[in-house]
Amino acid sequence: KGEIFLEQLGYIVGADVRDKIMLEYYKLWRFKHPNASDFMKVAQDVSGVQLDWYKEYWVNTTKTIDYGIDSLWEENGVSKVRLKRIGQMPMPIDLELTFKDGTKELHYVSSDLMLGDKPAENKEKRFVHEEWNWTNPTYVVEFKHPLHDLIQAEIDPTKRMADVDPKNNLLKLHW
Repeated sequence: KGEIFLEQLGYIVGADVRDKIMLEYYKLWRFKHPNASDFMKVAQDVSGVQLDWYKEYWVNTTKTIDYGIDSLWEENGVSKVRLKRIGQMPMPIDLELTFKDGTKELHYVSSDLMLGDKPAENKEKRFVHEEWNWTNPTYVVEFKHPLHDLIQAEIDPTKRMADVDPKNNLLKLHW
């Protein structure tokens, strides 16, 4: 469970930030007797995002992570994809859109519980959207390409999120 916890932390704050958290934690707590709260304090200080919710859900509940792509449509010239939280654990979302011309866009939606965003990883260009309120089961991401140019939408393209049903994270379109 510990490895998965750290992988999820890397998904939430970014792998580079997670690694900085681990180094700082070691520096501050080596040869001492820290507890989970000590680790989370270091993680929050280094990442700059609120992580109490993550500790609460991951350590103190059996709630699961499950997100899916619910629907696509175009409205007044704006293309939209609706995401759905099926499980009970809120998470930030990375959504990768692939278009007919081979271009890709990464869309990032933080959770309102984080009070911040993870930094872009791998120098990628990404579109940062308004945070997803944890009480809402759905969220709509808007993008500028015509809908018929979209050939694939994928939640968590890096496959780091511990989604219990990843089959509904990928939608391939054959127009």
